[in-house]
Amino acid sequence: KEPRPHPPRRPLFAVKTNLLYDAALMPNVEIEVPIGKRWSVNGEYMFPWWLLKENKYSLEILAGGLEARYWLGRRKSNRCPNGREVLAGHFFGLYTGGGMYDLQWERSGYQGEFFISAGISYGYSVCIARHLRLEFNLGIGLLRTDYRHYRAQDNYQTLLWQENGNYTWLGPTKVKISLVWLLTRKAKKGGNNER
Repeated sequence: KEPRPHPPRRPLFAVKTNLLYDAALMPNVEIEVPIGKRWSVNGEYMFPWWLLKENKYSLEILAGGLEARYWLGRRKSNRCPNGREVLAGHFFGLYTGGGMYDLQWERSGYQGEFFISAGISYGYSVCIARHLRLEFNLGIGLLRTDYRHYRAQDNYQTLLWQENGNYTWLGPTKVKISLVWLLTRKAKKGGNNER
């Protein structure tokens, strides 16, 4: 006896976390909203804020970004049976973002702000269960940061400024392996989920 098919469902949005950042103890969250048949908007936020060993080490980053994506898509599979898979397959994106940071290792550290003026990305998302995806993403962009170099003194309670500067980088600015949870709702009767 064949199993009954799942009722058609339409995607509302996806919630994600970058597993590479998680492994480095950098909490992060993303939300992606599909728009029409091929487009989506992805927003991300990263917020590690750690002071370790009585201020000897610092990993403090607040960063966010937005990305517009165009999906090439892929046909339905056994794991995702309802029409063309949404937020799955190959995609290209254009992204921007920025944030602030304080990074310290023992007595030397850097504080500053950074901005990614523009970047392009390529990614691939595969369906691993009915509502789960695994997404791979690489972005290349132009990043600029204004930084302040300091040395910590007085048992890490005083910061002595050494120099100010700026740095510009053209190259990879993000690498992601993300776990994606797709939230859906029932499609209206007579609706068509094909993409």
